[in-house]
Amino acid sequence: MHDRFVYFDLGNVVVKFDHAIATRQLAELAGCSLAASQYALYDSGLEIRYETGLVNSAEFVADINRQLGTSLSEACVLEAVSAIFEPNAEILKGLEHVRASGVGIGLLSNTCEGHWEWLKKRHWAAVKGWFNPIVLSYEARLMKPDAAIYLYCEQRCGISGSQIFFTDDRADNIAAAAAQGWGTYQFGSTEGLIAAFDAWRASSQ
Repeated sequence: MHDRFVYFDLGNVVVKFDHAIATRQLAELAGCSLAASQYALYDSGLEIRYETGLVNSAEFVADINRQLGTSLSEACVLEAVSAIFEPNAEILKGLEHVRASGVGIGLLSNTCEGHWEWLKKRHWAAVKGWFNPIVLSYEARLMKPDAAIYLYCEQRCGISGSQIFFTDDRADNIAAAAAQGWGTYQFGSTEGLIAAFDAWRASSQ
């Protein structure tokens, strides 16, 4: 059993992504404007509902088809909106450094079923075998920066407060973790992460 724990965010920490790619790819698939695609995916609130587990993949695609007046297949839509990621090769140094210290490593991500299933099929070193537990918003039905998801993460790893360290690229998610007493680093670089982690580890001993 670990006495300290580190949670990593997924998007723009472990992997890189760009929502604009999803908007463009869906527009191309549906033969619609970028504005219509943007609204259907994001401005309508559909993506948030999907990431919170309020709709499943079939319901997500049905809503896309309803909004755009299309009859696109589930597989095609999920590929269009999920093929937006690329590996962050630099993060491997950070993952290796944290694991070598002997602390536990978990994943805490606001993500949806389609994105996670797509990522699981990639042969990328950073998404294989590092994390336990894996806390995903669509499964937990909670999203950062809601305080409840941080409490849920504490329950999952069996550790709480200052004995947990968290890195995320978004300031609001970092602020919520800090309010829970966690050590934090707003991700900017792997070198910065390592330095912040080492400082936290020294102070939390």
